[in-house]
Amino acid sequence: MNNKYIVRLHVLFWASLIISQAIPQFMGDSYHSYKLLPHNVLLLSKYIVISMGFNSIAAVCFYGTYRYVSPPLFIGKRYIKALLLTSLVFVITIGWRYIIEFWFFKPVLGFDNYNGNINAKYYIINALGYYFPRYFVYGLMYFFVESWYKTKQNQQELQKEKAAAELTFLRSQINPHFLFNSINDIYSLTYQQSKQAPVALLKLSEILRYMLREGNADTMLLQNEVKYLENVIELQRISAKGKAYIDLNIEGYIGTQKIATLLLIAFVENAFKHGVLSDADNPVKINLQAMPDKIYFTVQNKKNRDEKDKTAGIGLSNVRRRLELIYPGTHHLTIDDKDEYYTVNLELQQL
Repeated sequence: MNNKYIVRLHVLFWASLIISQAIPQFMGDSYHSYKLLPHNVLLLSKYIVISMGFNSIAAVCFYGTYRYVSPPLFIGKRYIKALLLTSLVFVITIGWRYIIEFWFFKPVLGFDNYNGNINAKYYIINALGYYFPRYFVYGLMYFFVESWYKTKQNQQELQKEKAAAELTFLRSQINPHFLFNSINDIYSLTYQQSKQAPVALLKLSEILRYMLREGNADTMLLQNEVKYLENVIELQRISAKGKAYIDLNIEGYIGTQKIATLLLIAFVENAFKHGVLSDADNPVKINLQAMPDKIYFTVQNKKNRDEKDKTAGIGLSNVRRRLELIYPGTHHLTIDDKDEYYTVNLELQQL
């Protein structure tokens, strides 16, 4: 919580306490009417000043306990030091009360809280019985609650930092398999002086620009992520010399929705790497349905039984972990791994 906000709350609390104590005293005085007359304003001001004085004594006890007694008691477990500081806070509280009552209230305001009938023993016992069961305990309680809240807040911040670091690490594990193959394919096209070489190079440039520039963001507009997927698919088609059969179907409006950056590409890369792309009767099917509050994404590919590389790119465990971190409780991932086909169904709530 912001320190300025806390200070304002403390000021508001003490101001409210001062007013709530002064007004009843003013209203209970039988020697004035309740009209806003000059002598009534002066009388009300007097009660407010008196209330401020008494609450300043309470504040000395409260903040002295909170600031000096509580840390060694709760954090340092230094009980002797806490006991000595408790005695010091008590002495300072009594001293400040004496100054307020006998050096200010009585000579300046003409207010005598004891009607001249007071002795040192009674004065100390009275102060001990009034302030310490209240504001001393309040100071301890406030420190304890504040420490608990700060500890919980720090734990949450640490969890966020850990999650952010983990997301950065997971996002950095982009599968180089596709990029290396693309570079080799572009080299081959260039060597053959193919007209597709400049187009492929431009697509690869756009892909790398998106990965390196926008890829560091936590979220991205869905339309940008779709454009990235389209570039990857088009580059795959060029690299396969027109023999890659990929059906991309986009439904719904994708202008304003947001999605975790570089999330969907993992499933597409997996389909390209482990699926059959050259079968016109069994193309890789990629479907995305965008709704105002949800995104449905499906990838289906026919399995390649002849593949030698069994590694899974960035891996489903990577993708699952990212989903758990970014969409906790707001996503649903199902994978249907059959003999002939591999299907991924992903449902995401809007960020």
